[in-house]
Amino acid sequence: MSAPVAPSAVRVRPASVDDARGVAEVHVQAWREAYVRQLPATVLAGLRVEPRIERWASIIEDDVTDVFVAEVDGRIVGWATAGDGRDDDRPTSRELEGIYVLAAHHGTGAGQLLLDAAIGAGDAYLWMMDDNPRAEAFYLRNGFVRDGIERDQLLADHPIHIVRLVRHAGVRQWAAVKDAETALLTADVRRDTARVDELLHPAFVEIGRSGTLWTREQIVGALAEESADSRATPQTDEWQFRQLSPELVLVTYRLTTPSRISRHSSLWDVGGTAPRLRFHQGTVVPPASAQ
Repeated sequence: MSAPVAPSAVRVRPASVDDARGVAEVHVQAWREAYVRQLPATVLAGLRVEPRIERWASIIEDDVTDVFVAEVDGRIVGWATAGDGRDDDRPTSRELEGIYVLAAHHGTGAGQLLLDAAIGAGDAYLWMMDDNPRAEAFYLRNGFVRDGIERDQLLADHPIHIVRLVRHAGVRQWAAVKDAETALLTADVRRDTARVDELLHPAFVEIGRSGTLWTREQIVGALAEESADSRATPQTDEWQFRQLSPELVLVTYRLTTPSRISRHSSLWDVGGTAPRLRFHQGTVVPPASAQ
């Protein structure tokens, strides 16, 4: 039995106008491979290479978007595009606009080489179709996380839901902030005065549901007096994060208990060795607008 043939080396380079057909071919084939669950079969079957060739030639030639291709034995097997960010509220100044590799070349390192060429190791963001676990796992390995921003849009005239992922120095802080915020929602931590003291900033204040201003000392005391069964740990979702400055992170989320749904905003100081909560406010959502 003969030994397996080693895969050919992947070469990544900036695209030229002559690559427009190869990029268009990968565009169509990669969509058909990647979006079987997300797009109707009729949409995928209707994709055509020819109309995309001129468009890709224009994109490559106008030099606004950086386009890179991955080649194996002289054939384009993947591409990536990046630019300064197409969104008014862009969280970083670099956007990975698209990246596709043919399924036959998954696991060869082509995707990683393309991503590195397009955005390097610096801060960046991207939009991803939701419910795309393979792609999300790849982005997670490269330091990207969801920041809670999502929206609906059309892809090939078909409605899809997309989510935003970001990568920057603050992302690691966000995970610590979420852990700390979640801890403050658990009954055991809320009754642990020493632990609450560690989590609250010396200047902490809270605006209660009635509009009352609570000081740090009042909150610590009130939490210590909660009975053991007075508060089950609630469910949370719709987390969003904003890096307001190197030292401040704003987090918002929805909280659900058996009796009510509320939306919460917290301002965390991340300038020290561990996050400390500076401000918190919760607002009960009326039943008609709870969803």
